[in-house]
Formats: sequence, structure tokens, C-alpha cells
Amino acid sequence: MSKSKLILGAGIAALALAAASPAGATVGYFSNGFDTESKSMSGIGVSMGDGPVAAANNPALGVKLGNQAGACLSLFSPHRDLNITGGPSGGGQYVLNNGKYDSGKDLFEIPCAGVNVSVNDSTAVGLMLYANGGMNTHFSANPMGAGFGQASSPYGSDIEQVFVSANGAHAAGNGFTLGLAPIFAVQRMNMQGFQAFNSGSSAPGFVTNNGYDYSYGGGAKLGVLYDPVSWLTLGTSYQTHIWMTAFDMYKGLFAEAGKFDVPPTWTQGLTVRPTTGLDVSFEHETIYYGDIPSIANPGMNNNNPATPLGNSQGAGFGWKNMQVWRLGAQWKATDDLTLRTGYSYNTTFTDGNNAFFNTVAPATVKNHLSFGGTYDLTPAWAISVGYTHAFSNTLSGINQNSPTQSIKLHMDQDEGTIGVKYKW
Repeated sequence: MSKSKLILGAGIAALALAAASPAGATVGYFSNGFDTESKSMSGIGVSMGDGPVAAANNPALGVKLGNQAGACLSLFSPHRDLNITGGPSGGGQYVLNNGKYDSGKDLFEIPCAGVNVSVNDSTAVGLMLYANGGMNTHFSANPMGAGFGQASSPYGSDIEQVFVSANGAHAAGNGFTLGLAPIFAVQRMNMQGFQAFNSGSSAPGFVTNNGYDYSYGGGAKLGVLYDPVSWLTLGTSYQTHIWMTAFDMYKGLFAEAGKFDVPPTWTQGLTVRPTTGLDVSFEHETIYYGDIPSIANPGMNNNNPATPLGNSQGAGFGWKNMQVWRLGAQWKATDDLTLRTGYSYNTTFTDGNNAFFNTVAPATVKNHLSFGGTYDLTPAWAISVGYTHAFSNTLSGINQNSPTQSIKLHMDQDEGTIGVKYKW
């Protein structure tokens, strides 16, 4: 690889990091795929991949990817709303204002970038940038009622996560390829309209409206590929807990004094090639949201006084471990054109008893349908496109602080992605 190509690949990654405002078609708040090719198959990528960011799904893929560099840009549009009904007349403590609330800011630009280099026939290294996000709401009117004191507008949350990963893969023989990718993570958080909770916090003044706060940390992803025969590939990857520094400006809101670590994931899958040019993949992923107290702790219940917000047992979003199943296919339609499609289903992120806190994080979508393709412009240059629709879904529950009040959370999503890559 020439020095100029190495500089080009590193420059793409650095530029994307500087510009990143992450979000994406989501399973919980995790992105359902990280690059154009994976997103075109609803996140498929643990046992097959075809792009410079493919190793973000499984580091062991690096050997199969060869020499390539590229970038992608997604336009992500989530549609979120709340519908609140009932409750005692005249309001009361922790009673929400009735009505329908639509979240604004429904278009986000999300880049990805990467470079993969073959050191020799059995070893490859790479550098990638990719993102999580989707835990974003921005309501111009605050639904918190008279019992909430000086609640301001807007009301909502914004969490964004960017990962930079240095990838290494090695073909160990007997059909096995191993991969390892240390991960450096940056995230930022902004919470607005939560003034009422200062009175129930271990650190009043560090609950809301403190602007964006940043957090840094790291972990790793390990991957294995196994090719027992020419028509079958098995793959698995495990991302460790990513340990993050605390959000000091929100240490009075999130459990463990502002800790908001990234949960582990474990994915298993297989790809079969029933005929020349056709790849069909199935995979299963577990996202361990339940391992992170600030995400998994049950929400605040005024009827059973909770540990103050910000403590290790302080209120959270009540999220559970999520199971994700994916089915995808890739077809080499012509020498220059590859077509892709995929479907994914994920389990419910929480139950209706935690609807109150999740008014700022209505991650209700469960079904994703995707399609796209790649066109080879030249032997070196290719362009890829993809589209995903996450179907409308609702979660209905009660205000646990006022059980006669009902809360309905709704979301659907659309995402279009375009990517370009260069091979040598």
C-alpha cells in the first residue's frame, strides 16, 4: 500500500470523527449495522461482509476484505411521539400533562469510514470509525405537569456515541480466522426539562439543562470465522463491556454518579452459498442492556420512594437484555451489480411499567426491512446504496407515579445510506 493511500484512509477516518453526529436505524439505541452493505441487510455482518467497515461487525473478516478504503453517509429520520391520557383532575406530583407530543429534529447525518490492508495472505489490519445513537427526543412542549415545579421547554434527551477501532485479523489454519479490535469510544449527552427531579437527586444541579457533557472510554471486540466447507461460513463476535468515564454534569440523574457505560454484545451467525453468486445469512445477537445500571434500573416510582437519583440503585430506564434475529441475502446479479436485502426482529426494550422515564427514549421499533446494492464503477471504484424502514410500533403503559394515567410511546424510522469504496 502506498503512503498516499494510507494517508487518504486515515484522513477519511479523522474527518468522519470530526463531523460525526451519530444515530441510525436502531435496535434499542444500537445501530442496526454500521456500513452501507450491512445496513442493506438489516445489520447482517458476523459471518459475511463486503466493505471497509465490515470488520466492525466481526474483526475476523479483515482477511477476506483485502485492500480497500472508503466512507459512507446515512440520512436517518426517526419519528417519535407521546400520547398521555387520564390522571387525577388538578394534577399532582409527577402527573404529566395530557395530550399528544411530537418530537422534532427528525433528520440526522451519520458518517462511517474505514481502511483495511492485507499485510500478507493470512493477516490484515484496519482502522474504522462507526457510531451508535437513536436515544434522541426533542419535544418543544414539556409534558411534565403542575406537580413538577419549574419544568422548562424543550424536553428531551440526546446521546451520541462514536467508536474508533483498530482491527487485526489472522487466518490460523484449518478454516479458522481470528480477529481482535481494541475500541476507543467517545460519547456525549444532553438532557433538558428535568428540573423537577433536582429534589429527588443525590446531586441537585447536576440533573438537567447543563448542555452537552462528554465521556470517554474503551473496550474490545473479538471475532472468529470458520469455513468448514466452501459453501458454509460460521461466525461469532463478542464485544466487551465498554467502560466509560462518568457524565459529571449529569451525575445527579444517571445511576452510579453519571456512569453510562456501553453494554456488551454477543453475535452468532452463518452464511450459506447454495449457488454461485448467492449468499444467505442468518444471525442472532444479544445486547446486554441489563448489565448497565443507568439503563437497566427500574424507573422512579413516587409511591415507593426510590433511592435518590444518581446513586448506584437510582432510577433508570428499565431496559432489558435485547435479542435480535436477522435474515439477509446478497446476490451477484451481474459482473458489476450486487443486490442485497434483509429483515430483522428485536425483542421489546422494556415493559409498560417503565413508560414514565422512557418518554425521553421511546425505542419501540421491533421490525426492520432493508434493501440495497453495490455497483462497480471500475475494477477499483464502487458505490453502494441502502435503505431501511423500521415499522411503526408502540409501547403502552402507565405513569407508575399515577397509575390512572396512561402513556403511549411511538416510533418508526427511515434511513438511507450511500457509500463509496476504493480497492487496490
